[in-house]
Amino acid sequence: MDETKINSDLNKMLQSDHVPEEKNNPQDLFNQYKKLFEAKNFFEALEILTQSLRKGFPLAEFEMGKHYYSGSDQLGIGIDYLKAFEHFTEAALLGHAGAHYYQGLMYLKGLGVVLDVNQALLSLNLAAAQGEIEALGALGKIYQFGYSDILPDLKKAESYYKDAVNLGHPASTLNLAALLETQLRFEEAYELMIESAKMGYIGAIDYCLNTYK
Repeated sequence: MDETKINSDLNKMLQSDHVPEEKNNPQDLFNQYKKLFEAKNFFEALEILTQSLRKGFPLAEFEMGKHYYSGSDQLGIGIDYLKAFEHFTEAALLGHAGAHYYQGLMYLKGLGVVLDVNQALLSLNLAAAQGEIEALGALGKIYQFGYSDILPDLKKAESYYKDAVNLGHPASTLNLAALLETQLRFEEAYELMIESAKMGYIGAIDYCLNTYK
C-alpha cells in the first residue's frame, strides 16, 4: 500500500473533530446486563450492573434500588430498605421518575427512611409531573381515602385518577369508577369499569361480574 496515502489518511484522522464513541458506555452496559439477566447468567449480570452503577447511570441506580427493595434471589440480594432508598435517591437526583415514585412510597411507609408524609407527597408529585402512572394512582388513593394527617379531597383524587386514566392505567380507571359511584355518577362509573375490564384488568372484571349481575 502507498505509504504516502497511509500518512495522508492518518493525518486526516488526527485532524478530524470526530471522537470515537466510548466503548461500554452506561446504556450499553445496562443493555448487556438485561440480556445476561434474561439468559440467567446472574453472576455476570450483577457484575455488569455494578459497572453501570459506577458511571452514574439512572436506570442502573433504579434497577439496583428495586433489587434491594424487593430482594433478588437470582442475584443473591436480600431486602435492604436503606440501600434501596440510597439507590432510588441517586436515580431521582438524576431525574428518574420511577425513583421519585419509590422514594414517595418509602417516605409514606417509613421504609429505610423516617416516615414523612409531606416529603412523600413531594416525591410522588415530582414523579407524577413526569407522567409516572403509579404515582398518579397513589396520589388518587391518598386523596380519595385520606392518609395520616391528610384529609380526603375527592376533587384532587378525581383529578389524579383522570390523569392516570388518560395515560392508560387500568387500576386507576377502576378506582375512578368506584369514586364516581360514591357520588351517584353511575353512568360515568359504568363506562369506566367497562373500559378497565376491556384492558384486561382482573379487578375490573371481577367488580363488574359481582356488581352488575
